[in-house]
Amino acid sequence: MSEDEPVSEEYSVFQRVRQILIEPSDAIQSDVLRMKTRLLSFSLLLIVIGLPVIQLFLDNLFGNIPLFSMTTAIFFLIYLISRTKYAVIAGIITTLSLASMPFLFLSVEFNQTDMRVALNLIIWPVIAALFGSQWLTAKFEALFISVQTAALLVYCNFLPEIEFLLALEPIIDQAALSLVVLIFTWSLNYYVTQLEEHKKFLEQRQRELEVYTSVLTHDLGNDMQIVRGHIELLNETMKIPLDKESYMATTLAVSERMSRVIKLFSVVGRASEYDFLETLQTMANRAKQASGGANISLQIEPDIRSADIRPGILLPLVLENLLRNTVDYVGESAVVTIRLGLVEKTLIITYRDNGPGIDSSIRHRIFMKGVTTKGEGKGLGLYLSKRIVESYGGTIDLLEEKERQGAAFLISVPVL
Repeated sequence: MSEDEPVSEEYSVFQRVRQILIEPSDAIQSDVLRMKTRLLSFSLLLIVIGLPVIQLFLDNLFGNIPLFSMTTAIFFLIYLISRTKYAVIAGIITTLSLASMPFLFLSVEFNQTDMRVALNLIIWPVIAALFGSQWLTAKFEALFISVQTAALLVYCNFLPEIEFLLALEPIIDQAALSLVVLIFTWSLNYYVTQLEEHKKFLEQRQRELEVYTSVLTHDLGNDMQIVRGHIELLNETMKIPLDKESYMATTLAVSERMSRVIKLFSVVGRASEYDFLETLQTMANRAKQASGGANISLQIEPDIRSADIRPGILLPLVLENLLRNTVDYVGESAVVTIRLGLVEKTLIITYRDNGPGIDSSIRHRIFMKGVTTKGEGKGLGLYLSKRIVESYGGTIDLLEEKERQGAAFLISVPVL
């Protein structure tokens, strides 16, 4: 038996106990409401366990009935309600029950010390306000605190056993503390609600994106198969002039590149179907074909071949964009070296070419949107490349190449 098995078994037992004792009813769907219900059930369990323990140390009696033990039965019934779909009702009943506790204790305990009176006037109302902040709206919570404070003032004023002026200070203190609880929990609930709404929005957009991607990859994939099939058919059935063969080869290479891009998007979320090194090798071979014979060297260190690295499905698109830029400038005389190394858990990719390099006037903003080194274009290639690399927690930088011609890029990506 491995060392992890006992830990896993203990965790499983903990999960089962939590499921039995505090997990909300399946009828409650909202994540926020389920979280509040768990807290309510857990708190009620603590109250049910704690009140009999308090009874052992105090002599609170209502006639011959232990007062704390009597209230235990009430809170246990509320706990049972909290385990059903009526958790909100249980939360409101809990709030009202806690708010009634100071009236109950002050009514049956006729010989209380000033300290006991102050504790009853502060602790129970503040706890009630804390629970109320979870189950009442901000307006009803403010109304609840106001009514509770007014009721305590009136009650203590007419209760002959309690000196009103001595009770006034703790009542004011509990009102102030209750307002602090109201403001804090309202702010917290507001941000939790905002996060939940944002989460739902993102989940909806994610579902829409998955559907859109599926439709796009399916339709474009079918169209690109037709294009490639027609190009290959033309190559086999027609005599292409020698000066036009490069056009056909380039068109075929571009169609195959588009098919690869579509395939990349079709395996997003299925990393087991994705081989990073094989994808890079295929990309380099297609780039040679598209350029009419560019010299593209892919140098992979042995430790990378032996490691199961999965740096990101979209990362090859970054290198393909760099290759396309080089080929656009240099053509078939392009010389490109792509070196891959592994430093601890980071994949290091160095890209160098023999192109004209990057003009010094735009080097500092080469990765910005809209910046291009070409006479035409939207300037999105390097900008999107940077976005892709950074989405995997990596960086891409333009290196200084003073001793040789061309552009050089350094890409660092954590290995997943």
